[in-house]
Amino acid sequence: MALSSLRLCAMLELSVILFQVVGVIALCVSRLLPPSSIRWANRGRVGFVVAMIGLGLAGAFCGRHDSDFALFAGGSMTILLIGMTMGSGQVDTTGPARSLVSPEANLAR
Repeated sequence: MALSSLRLCAMLELSVILFQVVGVIALCVSRLLPPSSIRWANRGRVGFVVAMIGLGLAGAFCGRHDSDFALFAGGSMTILLIGMTMGSGQVDTTGPARSLVSPEANLAR
């Protein structure tokens, strides 16, 4: 019954705050963990994508209700994206390394 007395706009604003916190935590997990913990770094990346999508949707719905939290969602998305792409992060070494040209022994005959 307590949840039914809250306005929809207030619930959307709370979801913006929740996705902001999740985004910051996911950014920290994916960028600051050592290379030995690849599993947690991948989980941080997935959490970051979920937070960005959630921020986009929650910000769009807040904009439909003329809430200023739509601006906060857009600003935090910008800052989180800059934080994810800036700096010297870990190199993703999950895929096999392959060369562009394979050596052939019989080519010089």
